[in-house]
Amino acid sequence: MSQILGVGLTHYPGLLVPPENWPRMLKRGVEIGRIPADLYADNQRWPKEMRAEWGADEGVGAAREHERRLVAAFKTLRRELDEFAPDLVLIWGDDQYENFRKDCIPAFCVYLFDELECRPYGGGRRPFQTTESAWGLPEDTVMRVRGHPEAADALCRHLLEQGFDIAYASETRAERGLAHSFNNTIVYLDRERKGFDYPVLPFHVNCYGNQILRAANPDASPAKAALDRSPPSPSPRRCFDIGRTTARFFLQSPWRVALIASSSWSHATLTAKHHRLYPDVAADRKLRDELRDGGFTRWGELPLARIEDAGQHEMLNWICLAGAMTELGQRPEIVDYVESYVFNSSKCFALFPSA
Repeated sequence: MSQILGVGLTHYPGLLVPPENWPRMLKRGVEIGRIPADLYADNQRWPKEMRAEWGADEGVGAAREHERRLVAAFKTLRRELDEFAPDLVLIWGDDQYENFRKDCIPAFCVYLFDELECRPYGGGRRPFQTTESAWGLPEDTVMRVRGHPEAADALCRHLLEQGFDIAYASETRAERGLAHSFNNTIVYLDRERKGFDYPVLPFHVNCYGNQILRAANPDASPAKAALDRSPPSPSPRRCFDIGRTTARFFLQSPWRVALIASSSWSHATLTAKHHRLYPDVAADRKLRDELRDGGFTRWGELPLARIEDAGQHEMLNWICLAGAMTELGQRPEIVDYVESYVFNSSKCFALFPSA
């Protein structure tokens, strides 16, 4: 039987740019009409924790500390990944109207490729209103990503045999190659650019569902975005079950595999009940406690409506991982849980060591 390492992390775009630019995302939200201008101007109406995080320097000091903790957590995960030495790395990530657009948006899609050229270093700059890169690299800098077509093909066949109508793709259409959830995961695990030579198997989950066309045009006003219609995401139950089935497949395979869920938790930009100003921190804390205490084994029972209400759309990636780890009986170690009201989302880093 093979060995499997579980990993949970974030692909927060802020890490692509210097942290001094991170607070600008709030102002950008006001400029495009996503955040009410009067609410932004009167921070006495913000939660007290958000006012404290904003501080006297409009969030710059908090951004630097936030970055420090994210970078430290990624270093820990990379060290554990290298010690495990997987034959391939599967990443559950979402596509925000990057490769899947109005002509076809699958619920799930596995990528089959030998190698792709990706250009990840310019993504995420627009919401932070900067042209700076955290590495000082040009936007067209190429990152070559090796695939594992043998494992991807075999996984597709197995999922189809098990009743999952899985899609697959062998090419990308986005100018940056893979969607940023996959690109950023690789970049952040190789923060020092020493190389990431593990074959990667990207596994797309349509987390955004009925918000996907909003992701296609993030500068649209809420009124205009409301005119676009799209069906919902796959259910948490389906994500949980596909994670379990994926784990069973790889457990019987010849490959040592790292299964990674890539996403932050609730997003301010998706939390309508908070006027898209700050995320649902209380809902995230509940999930953190469930992760710590073993309640993640029931995440397949979460109602999709509750996830959407909390702006936790991207948690579907983590629910795939939760299903896999439930199947394997592996328990998590929380490396860090970095909470934020100002920087769009709270971020969780977790390891599920192989038995």
